[in-house]
Amino acid sequence: MITRDASSTYRAIIQAVTDDAVDALDALIAPTFVDHNPVAGQPSGPEGFKYWARSARGAFPDLSGTVEDVLVDGDKVAGRVTWRGTHRGNFVGVPGTGSTVEFSAFHIVRFARGRAMEWWGTADLLGALAQTGARVLPNPDARPTGSDTGRSE
Repeated sequence: MITRDASSTYRAIIQAVTDDAVDALDALIAPTFVDHNPVAGQPSGPEGFKYWARSARGAFPDLSGTVEDVLVDGDKVAGRVTWRGTHRGNFVGVPGTGSTVEFSAFHIVRFARGRAMEWWGTADLLGALAQTGARVLPNPDARPTGSDTGRSE
């Protein structure tokens, strides 16, 4: 196995998703990998990350990620990625629209022995949805709690 520094490995993971090369992730993600922000239905471990990548490419077949920033602190990387793609398949319940989207994602990834061990991430999915023309409506069954009620208690 080629040992890379954390920044290079992070960039290689984003490139593997961009290249639709999910099998390349086996060399970049540890067998004990933990994704702390899995999508619905995502299995655990490296197969889960591959599941996410395949799902993302199912929604956006031409998905590409550009690493904008990488900061390294010890065994962790903080990264900012701009994802771009054409909405062709199901994306969080919205069928393909043909719209081009661009949105940011932020990650913190812990590395050991040249591989990603843990992944925390968040993406501007609401912004991506807005670019597809989807409307996000409140859930009429949701019940406000605490300060959401607008009352002071």
